[in-house]
This record gives sequence, C-alpha cells and structure tokens, in this order.
Amino acid sequence: MNPIDELRTAGYAVLDGLAGAAELDRLKAVVARLESAAAAMTRSSDDFVLEAEGVGGWVAWQQGATAVRGALRSVSRVHVHRPELVRIAADMGLPGEHVEPVAGTPVELINTFLWAKPARLGSEKPWHQDMAFAPEGFTDRHANVVTVWVAIDPATRENGCLEFYPGSHLGGLLPHVGDEERTGGRPRLERPVEPHIDRAALPARSAPARVPLDPGSAVMFDGRIVHRSAPNRAREPRRAISFVYALPR
Repeated sequence: MNPIDELRTAGYAVLDGLAGAAELDRLKAVVARLESAAAAMTRSSDDFVLEAEGVGGWVAWQQGATAVRGALRSVSRVHVHRPELVRIAADMGLPGEHVEPVAGTPVELINTFLWAKPARLGSEKPWHQDMAFAPEGFTDRHANVVTVWVAIDPATRENGCLEFYPGSHLGGLLPHVGDEERTGGRPRLERPVEPHIDRAALPARSAPARVPLDPGSAVMFDGRIVHRSAPNRAREPRRAISFVYALPR
C-alpha cells in the first residue's frame, strides 16, 4: 500500500530511509546544539521541557519543580532555535515530495519538536490526539495537521517507539482528561496531570500497533490519530525530530 492510501486508511504511514546519511548527520547536529543549550538547565521553560525523577517531565514543568539537569524531554519551536532545520526539511523532500502529495493540498510548517527520552528516565507520552491541543482559533484557518516524526536513534519497543490505534483518525476527536498546560503568568497547579484520553474511551475495536524505526526513517501521521509512546526503560536514549504541517481549511 502506498503512503497516500496508508495515511487515509490507517492514519499513519512509515517512510523508510527518509533522511539519508548526510541529512541524518545534520539532524544529529541540531539535536546536539539543543542538548548543549539545555546542559545547565534544571527547570523547564515554555520551549525546553526537562525530565524529573518519579513524576515525569510534563508534571515537573507544570509544578515548576526542579528537574534532572540537562535531561531533555522535549523542545518545541526547534526551527526557531535552530533555523537550519527548515533547510534540512527541504532537503529531505518535506513538504513538497512527501506531505503535500499525501495531504492533497499545500501545507504550512507550524511547529517542530525534539522528542527526547533519556535512557531509563524518559517518561511516557500518554494516549492523545494532536488536534485536541490545537490553540483557540486554529480550526478557523486549518482543517488538520500532518506530522512527520523522524527517528534520530533506533526507536524500539523497549525505549518508547510510537504506538498508534490504526484507523482511529476516522472517528473524530475523543475527550481528553487532565489539566491543560498552564504557562506564562497563569498559576501552576499543585497536582497537574498530563492531558490524555481516558483508558475507557480508547478505541475498542482495534489493538494498538507499535512502529519501531531505524535512524533516519520516519512515520507520517494524521493529527486525529490516537497515539502514544511508552517510557524508556532501555540503556540507550530515544530521540526524534518531528515536523508539524497544517492543512488549510
């Protein structure tokens, strides 16, 4: 099945070897610079979220708690911090050769992320749908998003590869429980819970599919598909960079 059909029916499609050796080295250099920028950090910021022992990076961020020095969980707006990422995306054929043919429409890069799971410390990203976190007014201009998630390290079952409920993007948005992210001038919550889909609301007619990836390979997925990544229990890190493209309404 080709990527267009896979994305439409399953909600995700694997792109083996998307990044060649040269592009993968450039992506690794971007990651290294982000890690260097975070090396002395012990508290999360709006863009740089650090892991914390026991409670996980997202909860520690919302509590304003001390995290493990330099242990990144995620970085948002990577293309703002490292503008060279836009050129790397173009050299990999994003969006023109991969995303737009699948989406069937021109697309706009709206965010990029480093998703890092440090060895034995990387926390779970619970079941969710990306479009559930679209900011207010987003759907006035955009119909959906498509994400391309590129593995920097081997993504395995043991270190927290992505998992999807195939076809779940066709069922619309499910209710998410937990506290919304509170940043800026808003007060921190005493007991925040990372937003997620309650287990009872998860799709009942299909089983989740794990998607292990080699470095340089990618998975492209619909903004409404239900997905997660498990904690990293392995001895090696699991890092990836994702490119989020918005589809016009």
